[in-house]
Amino acid sequence: MSTFATRDESGVLIVAFTDPSGLNDFRNTPLRDALFELVQEREEPRLALDMNRVDYLSSSGVAILVGLKRRVETRGGKIALFQLQSTVRDLLQVMKLDRYFAILDDEASAVSHLNAASSV
Repeated sequence: MSTFATRDESGVLIVAFTDPSGLNDFRNTPLRDALFELVQEREEPRLALDMNRVDYLSSSGVAILVGLKRRVETRGGKIALFQLQSTVRDLLQVMKLDRYFAILDDEASAVSHLNAASSV
């Protein structure tokens, strides 16, 4: 059972977490594997992760996001996070991961950012 939904928007794969608790469960390797598989299916993947429902991010969740970013970049793609709740945004800032991830306010900004990055 996946805990996210996907759809394509202007060549960017939008990933929305439907059950954010799965992201924070260190035993949830099916979630991690399903996210990694999305990346493998695309050449130069562009992923925008809708973090709106994620109100907490554990070390396991951070590890999944970092691992996903590394997989995306290995395939020549880009990743962005959008609609972060303040607690998640603050956590990423404290960990200095706001310098590692592109963090945007909304979906339109994330799609625009990723499309601009791929045309450079």
